[in-house]
Amino acid sequence: MLGPMKIWMKYLIGAILGAALALVVPVDDQVLRGVLAFLFELSIRIGTYALLPLVLFSVPVAVFELNEDGEFWRGLGRGILVLLAAIAAMALVGVAVAAMAKPARIPLLADATPPAKAAGFRELLLSIFPSSPFSALASGQFLLPAFFLAVVVGLALSHDKAATKPVLLLFDSLSRIFYQINNFLVEFLSVPIIAVTAHNALELRASPSADVYGPLLLTVLVESAAVALVALPAALYFLGGQKNPYRTLYALLAPSLAALASGDLYFPMGSLLKHSKESLGVRRRSNVLTISLAAIFGRAGTTLVASTAFIVVLASYSSIGVSAGSILWILAAAPLTTLLLGSSPAKGATTALMTLCALYGKGFENGYLIAAPVALPLVALGTFLDALWAGSASILVARQMGQAQEKEARFFI
Repeated sequence: MLGPMKIWMKYLIGAILGAALALVVPVDDQVLRGVLAFLFELSIRIGTYALLPLVLFSVPVAVFELNEDGEFWRGLGRGILVLLAAIAAMALVGVAVAAMAKPARIPLLADATPPAKAAGFRELLLSIFPSSPFSALASGQFLLPAFFLAVVVGLALSHDKAATKPVLLLFDSLSRIFYQINNFLVEFLSVPIIAVTAHNALELRASPSADVYGPLLLTVLVESAAVALVALPAALYFLGGQKNPYRTLYALLAPSLAALASGDLYFPMGSLLKHSKESLGVRRRSNVLTISLAAIFGRAGTTLVASTAFIVVLASYSSIGVSAGSILWILAAAPLTTLLLGSSPAKGATTALMTLCALYGKGFENGYLIAAPVALPLVALGTFLDALWAGSASILVARQMGQAQEKEARFFI
């Protein structure tokens, strides 16, 4: 007797239906495109509906439990170290591949209208640390203020346990309630994926003919496949002690598909939390901490894509190529830029590229415009790798801390 359909199969069917819908909708029909744009925004909001309260109520319980076991600071340090190392490694890979492959130069778009400039470091830092964390909670735009507040509350719960026990029990109950809501949304997400895929596929169809972007896209596609199929399994094998690391990739197939279809890292996070716990066996106390940190600070896939794209854009502006000094600057700036993407879950690679151009200066502030026609696939590939890495980092840290119980692949959801 056949069991219930795997979640990744539901997501794949939804993505195929969305892509098919995009093929039959006329590109010049502005009414239908407007409807799809509305359905896209609604779908993203549905997918992220339970995310912020789930993090807000789960993280304090996780911090309290880890702190009681004397494992919180060790676990937090391990998570941050793993995520920072991955960002630095992906910046190196992105720059090295672009420098060796040397994709064809992209013609400059003299008639392009520049959008608003990328926010500088000062503005980004102020947006990440608002005057009141509750204002960020009300907007729900990014997780860092909620995560920071949740960690502080979790640490405070360890003091005077008799007084804080009722609050701890309340947070634990709310965490479980929102996890159940999240479970329903994860199962239902195949329907929003239809609208999300249809919108993005139609926008890709409507973009100008981009034959000149073929070498850049091929370079990013090949390096993304190499990271997903070689580098990540190698890390899971050597650092995580997994005899068959491809089991982990299979377990993370559903959230990775959702990330690829949407280009928004918050959209698959509910699925990431569910699959990491129920397929990979990562305990809640470790799972929610690492995945939240990865979504805020650990976007290694976006670092890879942005580094490669920046090399190509920079070479397109310069007739003498990219200097060694520029390469060293990118290796330092790209990871730092990625750390500030917590306020931009939807356009990670584009925001990183814009910020790199703004920081580089020298009349190059609007250089990212020449990559605008292929922004969608660049963002989608970066987000796909971000989601895959977030789940992989969760199991890596959990196994190092003894917070994971291995499950057989046939029991994966």
